Amino acid sequence: MVLEVIVENLREASQAEHFGVDRLEVVSAISEGGLTPSYGVIKQITENIKVPAMIMIRPHSHSFYYDDYDIAIMQEDIIMANELGAQGIVFGALTKAGDIDRDLLENVIDWKGDMDLTFHRAIEDARDIDQAYLELREYGNDITQILTSGGGAKATDSIDRLAQWIADGKKDSSSFEILVGSGVTTENIALLHETLQNRQYHVGGGARIDGDFSKGLDLAKVKALQEAIK
Repeated sequence: MVLEVIVENLREASQAEHFGVDRLEVVSAISEGGLTPSYGVIKQITENIKVPAMIMIRPHSHSFYYDDYDIAIMQEDIIMANELGAQGIVFGALTKAGDIDRDLLENVIDWKGDMDLTFHRAIEDARDIDQAYLELREYGNDITQILTSGGGAKATDSIDRLAQWIADGKKDSSSFEILVGSGVTTENIALLHETLQNRQYHVGGGARIDGDFSKGLDLAKVKALQEAIK
């Protein structure tokens, strides 16, 4: 089982490693939903922390549509993350019409090399989430996992769709896995896991002291989350 937590800096990454977290999602500006972290943060984490680090590639929070200026920056950030030894990247993009941006996705797949790829919750903003999911399935050999709530504001709102997508992945060994996220806490992770029997869970505020990103990770919460998915 994999428990992934969001971190913004080396201090939090060190806490997560000490607490036995399985994987990190490294971001900046969590108040904007998470943007690309700085070179310094990525370098310090990849050099000093043994826990696999997935680096957010997101140049702005205005939408999940990116123009040529944005894409040039994203390409450089992906190359940087690879050179610094990150486990992978976290990325998602839509067209202006709200469909999966296949052209950009295919470029990102090329740029990332051997790094893992999480397609993030941009899928929740798609014009048709089920169609977006089917399109992403076509890239099952290149996408490692999709971070999703299944369409709801929280994962507990869309359990039926999550269950179907998880079942799809278990039937097809070439498919990506589902990384269940959004609103996952110590209060609901046991229910989610009992219902979904999934392998991966993503936690943000649910692993924090008072649920507050300005505070550190909460050891008791992390241990409770780990225990729930054993």
